[in-house]
Amino acid sequence: MAKVLVQTFGGVVKTMEAENPAGLAESLGVALDNTTIQVNAKAGEATTCLRDDDFVAFVTDKVTSGLNAIKGFFA
Repeated sequence: MAKVLVQTFGGVVKTMEAENPAGLAESLGVALDNTTIQVNAKAGEATTCLRDDDFVAFVTDKVTSGLNAIKGFFA
């Protein structure tokens, strides 16, 4: 297990232990749907192996407006 710093959706940074971001998400009760995982400011996956002192951030994916889909439907 790695001891890492974790930030969820711009919130407070916490110190936690986990083998990968999926383990962190489970411990925090964070759903990975519509979520981007960053490890040390680079794109990561739920299964990325973590090392001590890594910084893991869970960030909301860019949400696109449903208005664009409606405009395309009526075009």
